[in-house]
Amino acid sequence: MTTTNDEFEQRNANFMQWLVSSQHAEVNPKCALTDLRSIGGGRGVVALSPMEEDELVFRIPRASALTLETSNLKTLLPEAEVAALDPWLVLILVLIFETRPSSPWAPYLDLLPTDFNSLMYWSGEELSQLRGSAVLDKIGKADADDIFLNKLLPVVQRNESAFTETCLRNVPTGMGFDEHFLITAHRMGSIIMSYSFDLEVVHENKPAKEEEEEEDSDDDEEEKEHYKAMVPLADMLNADADRNNCRLFETATMLEMKTIAPIEAGAELFNDYGPLPRSDLLRRYGYVTSNYAQYDVVEISAPLLVQVAGAGLGAEDRQARIDVLLEEGVLDDSFDLDRSLEIPEEIIVTVRTLLLSKLEYKKFQEKGKLPKPMMEPAVAKVLREVVDKRLKEYPTTLREDQKLLEGEMRGRWRIATEVRMGEKEILVAVKESLKTVATNKRSADAEETKGGKKVKA
Repeated sequence: MTTTNDEFEQRNANFMQWLVSSQHAEVNPKCALTDLRSIGGGRGVVALSPMEEDELVFRIPRASALTLETSNLKTLLPEAEVAALDPWLVLILVLIFETRPSSPWAPYLDLLPTDFNSLMYWSGEELSQLRGSAVLDKIGKADADDIFLNKLLPVVQRNESAFTETCLRNVPTGMGFDEHFLITAHRMGSIIMSYSFDLEVVHENKPAKEEEEEEDSDDDEEEKEHYKAMVPLADMLNADADRNNCRLFETATMLEMKTIAPIEAGAELFNDYGPLPRSDLLRRYGYVTSNYAQYDVVEISAPLLVQVAGAGLGAEDRQARIDVLLEEGVLDDSFDLDRSLEIPEEIIVTVRTLLLSKLEYKKFQEKGKLPKPMMEPAVAKVLREVVDKRLKEYPTTLREDQKLLEGEMRGRWRIATEVRMGEKEILVAVKESLKTVATNKRSADAEETKGGKKVKA
């Protein structure tokens, strides 16, 4: 449903008034929530005047982040019901519950989207344009449907009185309640995926100063606990890998968005999703941008790697080596190749292990070791074959994709082409870099041959 300019601006105004008056937020008057639909940005935060580095954008109490703890739903659901659910599912229930017209969070939820472009909402024909990309295995719509119907829906049914005034009551004509619930749950799940933040758990018996000091602790220490939360206004900042100029900071009682670089008047304030490949950017947020091309990865599956590298082994011998690689934590379900073109050591060790003769492998077994991750011509040859097979998993070639993008292709088909092309660019570049291994080896051998004897490289 299209929102008129007046409605859009009114919702912005209602939200900002609610944020300051009801949630006790402190918002820097140098910036404002702005309509950026004309440039495809939806809502965004823009600087009205120059801002310095490390300047406060806004500050809100932790209690203003929407979670089960800050929602009235906590008083209506039995603790046993909550304990049996994943926190992600609990937050979905919270968002559904807060769609009540009387909800104190209504001005905030009015800003959250009803339509999404993430892969969960693509048609089968559109998804077919991503064939070959491992991102298709990460959508998980069928699994989500099963969880929503078998775990979430029963909770709603057992606590029907808590949800009578929510959006669940508005079942469209001709649609069953289960289908309506699925659509609603997917919408809330998509909102959480796109807009939520992972906040650190603050322990009440630990002083804030101690919490801050632990930020500089050694990596060996146990990772901090986190919880998912909806953070009003923080989630209105768009993200950009290259233009990231803001960051959310946490204290024991407050959440503070601050600038991390000077910002000119009229410039947009950007958060950052981190180094996400465009395939994940599309899956989670429903769009891609060339700024994230630098983070692209392509996955090489373990079965493909084992199939090629272990082709010369008998089934029993191959499985025995696979078991050892798994026990040693070397072999994983898949491996990422990125634009650095560096081959992960685990890939090299896996290939070398599977290429060993029975006698060579027996010697390594006796020493309780695996081969070192040394790139050599035999390994490079196997990896080139792996890359060739991986490229054939796509319905088009890199050159064909390049030609498609030179045309008038638009929308989801263009996005899919950009994603799969980025993956192929990595594969083609890796294959080219592997060619130099054999060439360099031959050159080194020639230089080191003296007196008719070859010196080991």
